[in-house]
Amino acid sequence: MKAYVTSIGEPTRELCIWALQRNGFDTFSISGNESLAEKLKYIYDQVDDDFVRIDADVIVNKSFTPEMLGWVQAKNHDIWWWQFTLFDWFKLDIAHNTSFIKKEAIPALRANIEKFMHKNRPETEMSRIKEFYEPRRFETYQDEIIGLHGYKCDTESAKKLKHIRNQQDLYDFEMAERLNQL
Repeated sequence: MKAYVTSIGEPTRELCIWALQRNGFDTFSISGNESLAEKLKYIYDQVDDDFVRIDADVIVNKSFTPEMLGWVQAKNHDIWWWQFTLFDWFKLDIAHNTSFIKKEAIPALRANIEKFMHKNRPETEMSRIKEFYEPRRFETYQDEIIGLHGYKCDTESAKKLKHIRNQQDLYDFEMAERLNQL
């Protein structure tokens, strides 16, 4: 199964790729200064089968494998897009990221990405389109934590992004900075 790693220069990019490859994924890294929406559009235009989309600041654990994704989708074949639970370094709590998207979702993604090219959270906006809620086709898998988000990444960049999204109160950046100094 293909896993598309989107990167803006995170120090964990290579570790993210290694962990995915160790777990059986074929990885494709998309780096550069393009917006996330532009990277998503590129991915949606390339894919023709089930795939994973993951940020380069996510390090998956051994449980996140193509076999695990087969088991997850067997729980509910009607779901086209699964999002997974991670431990977030900046929150010191769980967060949701890393998407497993089935091929059935690709036409809706291609048809709608242009609407969200200038949004702060284009992937979140995409997950909320009618095709994923009528009937329900988007689900968050919360049975286990599949990895770590944000370890040793730039706290200042994360602060700016969370401020733009008005999410800064959900995070403990002071603790993340202290942990990064250890």
